[in-house]
Amino acid sequence: MTLTKYVGILASGLALTGAASAQGTDAMSEIAQLKAEVATLKSQNGDKWLTEERAAEIKSLVKDVLADSETRTSLQGTGATSGYNNGFFISSADGNFKLNLSLLAQARFTWNYQPGENISPDSNNGTGDGVSTWAFENRRTQMAFSGNVVDPSWTYMARMNYGSAIDPYTPYAGEVVLQDAWVNKDFGNGFGVKVGQFKSPFMAESLRNDGAQLTAERSTIDYIFSGGYTQGIMLNYTQDMFRAMGSYNNGPRAQNGTWSTNSNNSISLAGRVEFKAMGSWSQFDNETSLKSDESGLVIGAAIQYYNNRGTSVDGQWNPSVTSIVYGLSDGLITTTGAVDWTVDATFKSGGMNLSAAFVGSNASYDVFGVSTNESFSSYGMVVQGGYRFTDSLEAFGRWEWMNIDNGAATPGEGAFSATDVNNILTFGVNVYAGTNMKWTTQFGISLSDIGSTEADFGGAGWNADANTSNSDQMNVISQLQIMF
Repeated sequence: MTLTKYVGILASGLALTGAASAQGTDAMSEIAQLKAEVATLKSQNGDKWLTEERAAEIKSLVKDVLADSETRTSLQGTGATSGYNNGFFISSADGNFKLNLSLLAQARFTWNYQPGENISPDSNNGTGDGVSTWAFENRRTQMAFSGNVVDPSWTYMARMNYGSAIDPYTPYAGEVVLQDAWVNKDFGNGFGVKVGQFKSPFMAESLRNDGAQLTAERSTIDYIFSGGYTQGIMLNYTQDMFRAMGSYNNGPRAQNGTWSTNSNNSISLAGRVEFKAMGSWSQFDNETSLKSDESGLVIGAAIQYYNNRGTSVDGQWNPSVTSIVYGLSDGLITTTGAVDWTVDATFKSGGMNLSAAFVGSNASYDVFGVSTNESFSSYGMVVQGGYRFTDSLEAFGRWEWMNIDNGAATPGEGAFSATDVNNILTFGVNVYAGTNMKWTTQFGISLSDIGSTEADFGGAGWNADANTSNSDQMNVISQLQIMF
């Protein structure tokens, strides 16, 4: 007999107690017997009756949760989901179609000072007095669309950017340009193929996003040597401790061109390999290091080769991809082929980051009307590091050195006589508000001439002028960045 049945019998007996008293001791005896049996059953089952009650409550709660889940699903109509996860997204219920929306905005104030003794009286900068220049600007405003189609193995990205100054990724100042525009297929086991417009797989500094930099702006070494954006096809392979990228493309800084503007029977190849000795790949997507970061070390190397690349994007000078007019006596310098290479290493641990890169370019060129089969070699090095004292406060420093053969030749000096050696120091602080906002303030000083007068360094806060000597030039950049 179950406990429930006994309780029912007992309840009935108690209800009839008044009638039982009229029937004497026999009825009272039966009731006493029922009580004894209930007591015995309770002692045998212990607190099981409480467990059964809880089980009933849990079953009821589960039913309520399932009913609520079904209601929410029915309200979705098409099954699409949306929300925020390091950016806003819209996705189908099965995850086969997804659209991510991300934004980067950098607003900054820049002050630049050129010492008086370095200003030529006949230049546009004055009559020998030091010159200070300052103003506000929207350095970058980017909108990116990414995600997957068909299934998660087919990914894509389209990124638009407004840039206030020329750099290897924005060929025209003050215009909205297309940067990334590619589709990638993941074949599994670490293999993938990317087709479209993407960053050349060369320098590590270049491959990190604009908003993932430690400082307010990339180094002038990147401005000089970066492959920028290109168009082509790239194979990629990733494993736990090793990854590699290899591309056949239209050449460095050949973005947004057509088959006719880029067709000059050229061969352009770029490849990069990386070895991860410690840590995880994802922690190297950003140059900073969180206090919670594990120790990580990545060592990389890259090479790019191309021939017959006789043109460059307007405003973007590169020691290997260039056409420069020096005057009637010097003629037109046209690159006929080049091999660029770089080695780098990045270390992170618990709020500390340290990286170093060395890059070289060995190019051959012709000077129309003067000579053919000339050659020059250019080199650059950048070392930087930072430390987070707290989750919201970080200090950093950077040293840049470059030796640009033929880079600083000014009109009338001769095409083969000039070599530009430069040293730049930069120090600053970052103040973080979570992971989406950062305020950077930095000070920079050039210990020698600013660099190639054919390169545009305005986006990095420097004022390169062919009529002046730019040693001891200084700048201050204060930038607010929002990114999601």
